Amino acid sequence: MAVGERLFGSKWFKEQVEKEAKKDEVSSSERIGQLFGVVVGAIVIAFFAIHQTRPTGFFTDDFGTVDAALLYALIVLGMVSSLVRFVFSRKNVARPFDVAGMAVFFVAGLYFLVAFPFDFTHFAEPFPRALEFLLDWITGTFAKWVIGIGVVASPFFSVYTFLLYVGVKKRLPETGAAGPTAESKAP
Repeated sequence: MAVGERLFGSKWFKEQVEKEAKKDEVSSSERIGQLFGVVVGAIVIAFFAIHQTRPTGFFTDDFGTVDAALLYALIVLGMVSSLVRFVFSRKNVARPFDVAGMAVFFVAGLYFLVAFPFDFTHFAEPFPRALEFLLDWITGTFAKWVIGIGVVASPFFSVYTFLLYVGVKKRLPETGAAGPTAESKAP
């Protein structure tokens, strides 16, 4: 029996699926949080757009079209997941977007670790001088570590999230968490 079969056929994983199926509906406060995530994503896009349109020095001369596409795709995919959870008020429906985001992160993270077209000494420059301290502490080495950890973790979490999506999707009709069905509305 393979490791994946033991883990995802295990009692623990079945309990995770059951727990997630029971709490698939997004509460009002969670929906506000999802909308907040979309707003933060838009702010992050604006932050990097400032770096790209002004000579801040954060993006090196090596930063090109592929780099920009990967960077902005990462941010947008994160926003899409939050937006889907907000609109549909369900968690499981957004999991495929989470998986896609992790897959893109894996590819982009590997690419950025090799190319690293950033100069973190200029990362805080879009901020007013009095607020630069908020981001000044982030170094290129720290960023590489964070990206590296994400690259190592993303394949595992993407597989887990995909299998959780499949398991919860199968379980939702049984729990009634998927909402009213044609059968439940019949007299």
